[in-house]
Amino acid sequence: MKKEVPLSQVHRLLAPRPVCLLTTRYKGQVNVMTIAWVCPVSLEPPLVVMAVHPSCYTHDMLRRSEECVLNIPGRPLVEQVLRCGTASGQDLDKIASLGLTLESGHRLEVPWIGECLAHLECAVVDLVAPGDHTVFVAEVLGGWAEEEAFDTVWLAPEDGEELLPLHHLGGRQFCLMGERILAP
Repeated sequence: MKKEVPLSQVHRLLAPRPVCLLTTRYKGQVNVMTIAWVCPVSLEPPLVVMAVHPSCYTHDMLRRSEECVLNIPGRPLVEQVLRCGTASGQDLDKIASLGLTLESGHRLEVPWIGECLAHLECAVVDLVAPGDHTVFVAEVLGGWAEEEAFDTVWLAPEDGEELLPLHHLGGRQFCLMGERILAP
């Protein structure tokens, strides 16, 4: 028997999905926020969409700078991921307070979070506000990943939990990929 899921929770039926630490830079200031509402929408050109609430400090930085990096964290960063999603960069330098390391990007002036497993450098090409979040459409200009963790797909190493991308279930709940299954 199936039970009805409240409309306020139906988005969680689409979980888990990778969580990212989104870095932005505007007028020399760098900010980071946690984002799980990210999805690829085109292969040629490579495009992703990101949903950001207008009340988020990152929202205006991203709208104005039109550049960002999607940093994909692993298990060791679960505490930082949670804190980056619950504190505002307007009130706190999250990067310094959480001990995160900024590294220069390759195609943009927006820095990477060095402790993350992978990075997608993105340029905003469009935005739309269909509901209470703004959907930013961004072209991926380049992507980099730890070679021990990714080789055309996430490798899901059996003894390397720290090399698995963190997935968001909802609220304070996260998970890691389980067994990799190859369809016949």
